[in-house]
Amino acid sequence: MNHKKLAIYIIFFSLISGFIGSYFMIYILGKMPEITASVENLWEKITSNIITKTINLTDLQSQITSLAKTASPSVVSIIIKKDLVVYQADPFGFFQTPVGKEKRQVGGWSWFFVRKDGTILTNKHVVADDNADYTVITSDGKQFDAKVIAKDPLTDLAVIKLVWASQNDLDKIIPLEFLDEKNPVNIGQFVMAIWNALAEFQNTVTFWIISGKWRSIEASTSSDWTQSEKLSWLLQTDTAINPGNSGWPLIDLDWKVLAINTAIAGNSQNLWFAIPLSLQKVNYILKSIDESGKIKRAFLGIQYIPLNANLAKTYNLSVQTWDYIPNKDGTVVVGSNAEKAWIKAGDIIQEADGMKIDEKTNLSDIIQNKIPGDLIKLKVLRWDWSTKNLTLTLGEY
Repeated sequence: MNHKKLAIYIIFFSLISGFIGSYFMIYILGKMPEITASVENLWEKITSNIITKTINLTDLQSQITSLAKTASPSVVSIIIKKDLVVYQADPFGFFQTPVGKEKRQVGGWSWFFVRKDGTILTNKHVVADDNADYTVITSDGKQFDAKVIAKDPLTDLAVIKLVWASQNDLDKIIPLEFLDEKNPVNIGQFVMAIWNALAEFQNTVTFWIISGKWRSIEASTSSDWTQSEKLSWLLQTDTAINPGNSGWPLIDLDWKVLAINTAIAGNSQNLWFAIPLSLQKVNYILKSIDESGKIKRAFLGIQYIPLNANLAKTYNLSVQTWDYIPNKDGTVVVGSNAEKAWIKAGDIIQEADGMKIDEKTNLSDIIQNKIPGDLIKLKVLRWDWSTKNLTLTLGEY
């Protein structure tokens, strides 16, 4: 190739490159407003998101502050007093002689109002002593005598009521509202507790989340470890609690009570358990007391035995779990909703409301927090190894 041709090629490709470069430069300059707008829009979204999160945290703090201020007057402290024997010691300290009795404080807990007439919901173990006197101290420091109205035979719930309170005092009561049972409680949900910390620091407020659901525990009081009861379907929370916690309400950010505390896990931190409550459940409890003077419970209408290996051998069964209705007269109550739903003696209950029956969970655990009129779905194994899915309405006893 001679120099003349090479020069022509160089000039030609230079012109083409120039045209192409010019075109792209014009195109990019034309798109600059759009690119700038996109960058500005992206920055606006980022800063807006940061500002929104900051505002939400501020709103959350304001909501908690408002909730604590509004709910605190509904939470009261309870002082438990008993007549205790007073002893006189000899000068050398060897002998003690009883010289009389003196009423002394033996405990302090937290309760809350559920009606304007002075009706209060608390734990059964708080008012277990029939020989004790109970004094309610409201958030403004007023004191009232209280009497136990009813105790739930199956769950750790009790109802008491103020006595000798004036109408003016009752008018100042603000009952707490309860969560509708249609609204689910979720793990991670924010909750607040108000309680009488260590029976000394009244209306202490703590705040955090629901940590778990449907827990089962063996609960007992610190004064009597030999007496315990199994509590099931509890909520677990890490809201900080200490002795004196029993009876406090667990409140969501919509100002609704969703549970009442019942127990602390021993030798642990941030493991607290509460009995789920709902508007329907509390209304039933109060209605039951109004009509019968006691808290009636849900009734399935069967007698059953939680199976294990030994019982399976006794009843000549090839299965070693689930709840067995012995194949004899009287194990299905005549006229009960269980009989009407075609549950039969000899049936084995495998599931209830989708929960498997096993060595840790039996029917009574599932029914414990239900009320008469609730539906329960049962999966039943028949003698011929067929399974039936039955739905029945719980009765009342």
